Amino acid sequence: MGSEEVRAPGGASAVLAVGSPVWIEDPEKAWIEATVVKIDGVVVTARTINGDLVETTLANGIPRDEDVTMRGVDDMTKLSYLHEPGVLHNLYTRYKHDEIYTYTGNILIAVNPFTRLPHLFNQYMMKQYQDAQPGDLNPHVYSVAGAAYKAMMDENKSQSILVSGESGAGKTETTKQIMQYLAFVGGRTVGDNRSVERQVLQSNPLLEAFGNAKTVRNNNSSRFGKFVEIQFNKGKISGAAVRTYLLERSRVTQISTPERNYHCFYQLVAGASPEDVERLKLGPPESFHYLNQSKCVEVGTIDDCKEYQLTREAMDVVGIGAEEQEAIFRTIAAVLHLGNIEFSTGASEASEVSSEKAKFHLRAAAEILMCDEKMLEKSLTTRIMRASRTESITKILDKSQATDNRDALARTIYAKLFDWLVDKVNKSIGQDLHSTVLIGVLDIYGFESFDINSFEQFCINLTNEKLQQHFNTHVFKMEQAEYRKEEINWDDIDFVDNIDVLDLIEKKPGGIIALLDEACMFPKSTAESFASKLGSTFQSHRRFSRPKFKRTAFTIDHYAGQVEYRADLFLEKNKDYVVPEHQQLLHASKCPFVAALFPPDEGTKAPSKFASIGSQFRLQLASLMDTLKLTAPHYIRCVKPNMQLKPQIFENKNVLQQLRCSGVLEAVRISCAGFPTRRTFGDFLDRFGLLHPEVLVESADEKAACQILLEKCNLKGYQIGKTKVFLRAGQMAILDTKRSNVLNEAAVKIQRRVKTFLMSRDYQRRKDASVLVQAYWRGTMARLEFRFLREQISAICFQRYIRGYLARKNYLEMRQAAIRIQSAVRSLAARTVLCTLQDNFAATQIQSKWRSYLASRSYNGLLRSCIFFQGAWRCKEARSELKKLRQAARETGALREAKNRLEKKCEELTLRLGLSRDDLIAKNNELAKLQSAMEEMQVQAEQMKALMAKEREVYEAELAQAKATAAQLVDAEMAAQPSKEVLEEIKALTEENEKLKKHVEDYEKKKALAERSAKRIEEADSKLDTMQELLGRMEEQVQNLISENQSLQSEKQNLQSENRILMQQALSMKDLESENQDLQRNLKHLEADSQALKSENQALKQQLEQRTWTNNKDSSAAVKVGPSPLVSPRPIERIPAFSNGLPQIKVITPAADPVPAEKIWMPKPKIVVSAPHADGQLREETPRTPAYAPPVASLGSPGVKAPAVDHKISKMMHDKLQNDQEALLACVMQDVGFSNDHPVAAVIIFKCLLQWHSFEAERTNVFDRIISAIQTAIDSHSGNNDVLGYWLSNTSTLLYLLQRTLKASGGGGTAPQRRRQTTLFGRMTQRFSSQQQNYPNGMGPIGLDNVRQVEAKYPALLFKQQLTAYVEKIYGMVRDNLKKEITPLLGSCIQAPRAPRHPLGRKVSPAPGQQVLSSHWGSIINSLLKLLNILRGNKVPPYLVRKIFTQIFSFINVQLFNSLLLRRECCSFSNGEYIKAGLAQLEHWIYEAGEEYAGASWEELRYIRQAVGFLVIHQKPKKSLDEIMHDLCPALSIQQLYRISTMYWDDKYGTHTVAPEVIQNMRILMTEDSNNAVSNSFLLDDDSGIPFSVDDISKSMPEVDLSEVYPPPLLKDIPSFRFLQPEKE
Repeated sequence: MGSEEVRAPGGASAVLAVGSPVWIEDPEKAWIEATVVKIDGVVVTARTINGDLVETTLANGIPRDEDVTMRGVDDMTKLSYLHEPGVLHNLYTRYKHDEIYTYTGNILIAVNPFTRLPHLFNQYMMKQYQDAQPGDLNPHVYSVAGAAYKAMMDENKSQSILVSGESGAGKTETTKQIMQYLAFVGGRTVGDNRSVERQVLQSNPLLEAFGNAKTVRNNNSSRFGKFVEIQFNKGKISGAAVRTYLLERSRVTQISTPERNYHCFYQLVAGASPEDVERLKLGPPESFHYLNQSKCVEVGTIDDCKEYQLTREAMDVVGIGAEEQEAIFRTIAAVLHLGNIEFSTGASEASEVSSEKAKFHLRAAAEILMCDEKMLEKSLTTRIMRASRTESITKILDKSQATDNRDALARTIYAKLFDWLVDKVNKSIGQDLHSTVLIGVLDIYGFESFDINSFEQFCINLTNEKLQQHFNTHVFKMEQAEYRKEEINWDDIDFVDNIDVLDLIEKKPGGIIALLDEACMFPKSTAESFASKLGSTFQSHRRFSRPKFKRTAFTIDHYAGQVEYRADLFLEKNKDYVVPEHQQLLHASKCPFVAALFPPDEGTKAPSKFASIGSQFRLQLASLMDTLKLTAPHYIRCVKPNMQLKPQIFENKNVLQQLRCSGVLEAVRISCAGFPTRRTFGDFLDRFGLLHPEVLVESADEKAACQILLEKCNLKGYQIGKTKVFLRAGQMAILDTKRSNVLNEAAVKIQRRVKTFLMSRDYQRRKDASVLVQAYWRGTMARLEFRFLREQISAICFQRYIRGYLARKNYLEMRQAAIRIQSAVRSLAARTVLCTLQDNFAATQIQSKWRSYLASRSYNGLLRSCIFFQGAWRCKEARSELKKLRQAARETGALREAKNRLEKKCEELTLRLGLSRDDLIAKNNELAKLQSAMEEMQVQAEQMKALMAKEREVYEAELAQAKATAAQLVDAEMAAQPSKEVLEEIKALTEENEKLKKHVEDYEKKKALAERSAKRIEEADSKLDTMQELLGRMEEQVQNLISENQSLQSEKQNLQSENRILMQQALSMKDLESENQDLQRNLKHLEADSQALKSENQALKQQLEQRTWTNNKDSSAAVKVGPSPLVSPRPIERIPAFSNGLPQIKVITPAADPVPAEKIWMPKPKIVVSAPHADGQLREETPRTPAYAPPVASLGSPGVKAPAVDHKISKMMHDKLQNDQEALLACVMQDVGFSNDHPVAAVIIFKCLLQWHSFEAERTNVFDRIISAIQTAIDSHSGNNDVLGYWLSNTSTLLYLLQRTLKASGGGGTAPQRRRQTTLFGRMTQRFSSQQQNYPNGMGPIGLDNVRQVEAKYPALLFKQQLTAYVEKIYGMVRDNLKKEITPLLGSCIQAPRAPRHPLGRKVSPAPGQQVLSSHWGSIINSLLKLLNILRGNKVPPYLVRKIFTQIFSFINVQLFNSLLLRRECCSFSNGEYIKAGLAQLEHWIYEAGEEYAGASWEELRYIRQAVGFLVIHQKPKKSLDEIMHDLCPALSIQQLYRISTMYWDDKYGTHTVAPEVIQNMRILMTEDSNNAVSNSFLLDDDSGIPFSVDDISKSMPEVDLSEVYPPPLLKDIPSFRFLQPEKE
């Protein structure tokens, strides 16, 4: 294609003017940017961006679009100027920003980045392109694959994706990505566990090892074509097949520097084990003829040893066994040895194997192929020619013919081996014979043109010519489809085909291939004769030519340019003999693998079957084209940006050549033949509406406005479609010139206005400065005058203040003198009064201490008497109670429990007596401390000796009076006796105990225990006496010290100390009196206890009589259940009423009302309430079977013979329990609502499980039934968030109750417990103390603090785990339902809707934009609000609500942010304002929802908030990278900032993005961090996990008061569920 056809559109020269931007040809860069500075006729002078002046012609000056964005356009049909430099520059711009994919119509151009881009290839991107519509996202290989898959599903027609490009352009990697995407959207449904995509990809290393080699341009060039057919059945992959084409067989025997042979040869030599090397007689690559023809035997980037292992692994994956692998590499080694068989000329010019080295390799080849050595040598040096059907002639080959025969055998063996591998891969993958549609992926080599081109390049270029013809036809059809779609006239569009080149090469009988086959049939044909034949045959053909001085060369003018071929080896490379001797020899091989490669039907019909490689090539190519014609094609053109294979290097000339070879510029030429410039009506008016603004005012219809605008611009030949304007080549340049003129005139007007404004502003500033100077000067003069006046007034004022100061000073001195005299007189009188008061206070202190001492001594004696009396009385009462209980125990077994309680009560009384003795000892210790205080007071006595001498007589009188008062107090205390009423009560209790003694015969056994207790009391008394004696001795020592002073002052001090002691003892006696009152109340409590024991004794007697009467009845009557105290459902209620640690037991006799039958065997649940430990843990209590409980618990006990009635009752209980479970499940399956903000269903399930003791059961099915009911409810309403919210509330509450109640058996992990009390009173104290403190009546609410912890068995623990899983499942369903609801809305929220165009000059209301904003974002707000109301209404814990909305807002952040980075049209200023307004609505919703429910949801939007904030800020070029990274967008990574910065475009004000220096610094940082695969990805991932645990739920939920939850009406009237009723106070 001539360059002027593409880059010099007609009419371009007519629009160039001074200042016009143009493209100028450059010998180094192909094209360079420039600006026209001078036009002289047809000569144009332009200044390049480098500053150089270049002269060219008007025809060679290509218009350049200055309005192109920084990142280019994603579809080159959108370019204003569709020509060669425009296409090249757009690819470079996008490649510079890691945008490696670009569309040209529906053709995808992929530029190899030579680096990892993980953000482009992952599951998330596949999902994005699967759900996106065509054109919504940036160009991508997934988009092409997705279009093929959707077209196949919609049209039920097979598709094909043609991937082409030169070696190293990334064809293989692109093919892998296509198959990965197809496997993602259509995962295989049949076959083994390995997917088709994985097997096909695993076959790549295998086929690359045997079909790839190093070439001049690529280290891993595919030397064969591959067509992968992926078969589909109902949209799912059902099979696949790999078809190979055009294997370069000649490379096996002929290579040249710097190329290499196929990789498998080098891999075998480098990676074989020592045993294989010895067995296969291998050596270094330089020792084999087929490898040492090239000096390149190693490639730095390829490790042949490692690749050998990978090839072995690939063989394992595709199903090649160890024996077959061994045979494959034996065959390869045999080919190498065949190449080393050299021939020499013998007698009569016959060839023979003469050298020892050649014979060695001959033996090695025969040994490896397992054939006869002599027969192998004979087949290489002779050939049998059939003279007739019955006669044959043996021809002896010369040296050259023998060598060709050897090479033919090597090529044949290798070709058959490669075909066998392909068949093996296809058998391993498997094909679907019932599949009707497929997607084919063609990976084939691109156009090649080297310095020396041989037969291989001829075949490859023929393939590309055929594909280009197919490509041109497709592109022309697509152009026609576009024109038909827009309904424009396109009859005058010309389409040029390359059929003449194809006829030149393959037409029969006069084509090049036919002539080549003809030359190969003649033994005497040479390369020169073949080239001469071609020259004489095609001398008049316009596509064929011959150089004058190259006898074997000829040139063909291909679509990509002229290629010169050398015919030197054409004849040899085209020959493909299947020699019968070779066929027979290898078929008879003892190696089954080699024999299978040569079946017996080949080579038997003719003595020397000739097969032209060129003919075979042409047939395969025709078959491929037939396959492609049956499919709808999709094209991907891979481009290698540089020959160094390094990233960020873009070589213009190299890329331009590849664009020509791949047909992209040919497609551009076809587009230019019609209407190369296409703009939508809106874009066209936005760009050129300023040429005639009145058009926009006159017409509101965009199409009509475009028509009028073009008519006023006097353009001809354009077309107006349904949605676009189609312009001929050059018309865009004319419009741009007119637009530039209008803009220049506007610029001049603006400059004039600006200059006027600047001059006016300068004048105004000068005027303002003059006025300001005058004002300052006048102010200075006024300030000077004011200063003089102020100083004058200040002097007068200063004199006045000085006179006043002197007068005040004299007055104050006289006043101070008078005050000092008065204070001296007053202080003397005050000191006199103070001395008197101090003396009086000291006397009072002495008196009080002495009186306190006497009162304390009297009280201690009285206290010991009271304690001894109380202890003796309690022991007596306890013994009496014990006798009564022992007598009752002989009558019935149930009386034993009362006896034990009485014994333990006695022990408790004994313990409390001991505690009282400890209190007395503590008080004596306090007295000792007081004695030490007395010694300290002696020191102070010496200081007051002189002061107290005069008042000796007064103190002696006061001392006598204090002694008399103390003596009276002691007499009064000693005379105090218990009240008469108490004695009478004690007497009554004594008489009652005498009656009980008759029923207690084992009293004597406990007498010894009582005596021991008395002894301990006596020992405590003796210890107390000893302490008192010690105290007496200390008092004597104190008296001795006092007498030694022999002074009245010391005696006075001693009396004062004693007086203080007496006062303290008097205060202590008040406390002891209060304790005495408490003890008297305890006596009253003991009296009440005695009455309670009598009542309990009477009840037990009645129960014994009733049991005796029941057992004597007939067994049939025993089944009847009637009202009886024995089976009363109401237990004896123990109501603690403690006072100072002494228990009071209240016995409530069972009611006399008949008991319903339903409650006989269903006692009230034993909810044991225990006091909390010091660490806050509940104390575990083991429930005891009450005395009234029936003997059902002992049915299964060993050694107990249960009567028949108990078995029947057990069965009745089981049936009753099943009925209760059915009733419970039927109730909870309905919406029973909430009670006091608690879910009723969860609470009643928990209460029932506690009541039925299901948590302690080893085996039960109630848990499975509950789980099944929950599963049924949520599965039938999986899309109803109202129902899911209801069950989320119930399941989370039930899980919370289980978490707080259940514990694993064994108590592992619990806090250590305090030692359990062994006495009755101790256990009752532990059980009821905390309840008594909070609830004086003894009945508290049934909250979790009142519920005991249960040692759960395995079913209960499994139920808890299942319930946890369902809480997580329901949580995920609610969250995912909202995600599905808002996902379509988020797609509309990421891009601002295009507002309708309004005529200029009209007033436009912003209502439509606001309506659009509210319609999308408002729908999201409504969805969020709806879910919040549902969760609130169903009382879902706020913690779970916060987690739901936190993840929802994180999902919104991920979707919006990723869409912003994937779609360039979204990174605009106006779009940022649109998203920011929507985020403001979300912020307002979060504020309204409150922190309780929304939590940190606003923080989850930080990525999109910072990205949008960056879009809408002004003056971006002034921002430094540090400000952007740390102030504006601290959360965004450098990759994300780089992508936003380069994709940004201002569609509102026309501002620019950040400065180029910032972009460069970003690129440097990205390069430094390129080794981190995670950092290279700029997309965010959505976290769909469960963000909480069971412990989080337990800690975050509020307390649940079970007593506040009322049962539903369905269970209220059922007697078995009366325990659900809350307790009445």
